[in-house]
Amino acid sequence: MNNNFELNIDKIITKLAGNPLGKRIFQEQIKSEINYNEDIVIIIPDRIDSIASSFIQGFFEEIVKNIGIAGIEEKITIQSSIPNLKQLIIQNLI
Repeated sequence: MNNNFELNIDKIITKLAGNPLGKRIFQEQIKSEINYNEDIVIIIPDRIDSIASSFIQGFFEEIVKNIGIAGIEEKITIQSSIPNLKQLIIQNLI
């Protein structure tokens, strides 16, 4: 099973914000495919230049319930044009 998820986001969007949007993208694109026992790669399109804490909290809510913050630190790789995005994500989940 492939545990790599390239987020499919509308081409005109460059910023991700909003808890409901984060939840919806997780539900539609990742929830049914994710394997929490394996390493997880989340690929965010390069044109996305900003991600709000509200989106992060919505998107990662179920992941945190399943593997916790420590699991995100250990198992998840984020590919993005945003520098230090993984640290930002973790800071917004603590």
